[in-house]
Amino acid sequence: MRNIALLSLLLIVLSACNIFGLRDSEFPSEEAQWNNSATTLDLALNNLHLAYEDARNSINYERIFHSDYIFRFAEQDIADYGIEEPLNQANERDMILNLHARYKDIQVTLQDYASSDVISANEAKLYRVYELRATSTDSRQEQTIASGRMELHYLRQGGYWYIYRWDDYRSSSERTWGLLKHENG
Repeated sequence: MRNIALLSLLLIVLSACNIFGLRDSEFPSEEAQWNNSATTLDLALNNLHLAYEDARNSINYERIFHSDYIFRFAEQDIADYGIEEPLNQANERDMILNLHARYKDIQVTLQDYASSDVISANEAKLYRVYELRATSTDSRQEQTIASGRMELHYLRQGGYWYIYRWDDYRSSSERTWGLLKHENG
């Protein structure tokens, strides 16, 4: 009888804590923004931003590149750091995963520079000055992690724009996007 009384008392206490009650479900997090149909150069360039600025888009990053894609490092980076091989589509996939593991809150700024973009019906060359800022997962301080100039070569295939060549250029003593890719590859 004593055991039944203790068990009853325990059930009363637990039910008072509402431990057996149902709770409201949480709303799913907002889906990562991505342009599935990069039919314009603006959408294609926006996908480059989205892949770096939202780690959930790491899975989509490889989709912005043409199958024959190649990344060419700045000549100064090749000489200073002994970089031998250009990057391909598979290298880019590995790099973006490592980069998002090391940095958070990545912000990409791209601005036009003196050279005019060259755009035809199925090919384009976009010239941009870039800066990447981020917070290292080791610290809480935001810092510039890369800056320089780039030349993006796009190819239109099946109505969609893909990067098939990316040339990187050092514009100061700052670390370049290529060096950032090399360190995280």
